[in-house]
Amino acid sequence: MGVPTIKTGPMTVEEFYAFTDTRPDEEKWELLDGEPVSNAAPSPIHQWIARNLLLALGNRDRDMRASWVALPGLGVRVSNVGRPEPDVLVIPRSGSSTDPMARDCNDVIVAFEILSPSTEARDLRWKRTAYTRLASLTHYVVIAQDTVEVVVFARDAGFAERRLRSTEDVLALPSLGITLSLSEIYRDLEWAHARFR
Repeated sequence: MGVPTIKTGPMTVEEFYAFTDTRPDEEKWELLDGEPVSNAAPSPIHQWIARNLLLALGNRDRDMRASWVALPGLGVRVSNVGRPEPDVLVIPRSGSSTDPMARDCNDVIVAFEILSPSTEARDLRWKRTAYTRLASLTHYVVIAQDTVEVVVFARDAGFAERRLRSTEDVLALPSLGITLSLSEIYRDLEWAHARFR
C-alpha cells in the first residue's frame, strides 16, 4: 500500500474549489495565502448594510444605465493561492474578463467589506493589500457595523486611509460616476441614526 503523498505547500485556487465542493452550500470559505478560512454566519446588521449597499448601487446602475454592476458573494482571484470574497463588489457589466459561469473574477472596480470583529484584522490588512494590487481596482471600502464609520482606500489617493464618520458624509466613487451618502449605507439602522441626530 505504501505511504500516500501529502501536499505540504499552500492550497491553490483549483484545490480550494475541489475542497469547497465537498462542503455544505451555506458555508462561506475564502482562500488566504493558500489557507482555507471559514467565515462565521453574518449578523443581521451586516446583512442589512449589505442590502442597503446593493439597493443603492442597483438603483444608480439602472437609473444611469451604468457600464458596471454590483454583485454579492463573488470571489476575487488575487493570486494562485488567494481568493477572498468581498461582501459586495462592482465589476464591468460587459467586456469583462469574468466568465458568467466562473466562481471568481479579477477585474473588480470597487470592493466593499462589512467589518466584523472576527474578520477585522484580515479585512484591514491582508485584503486591503490583496485587493489594491488589482490593476482594475479604484476603491476598497470597509464599513463598520457597530457604529457609523466607513474607511475608504482610493487609488487616486495612493490608497491612503480616509475615514467618514457622519451620516451626512458622502462616499465619492468617481470611477462609477456616483456618490453614496452614509445615511444610505446605514438606512433603517436606528442605532446609527439616533446616535448622530
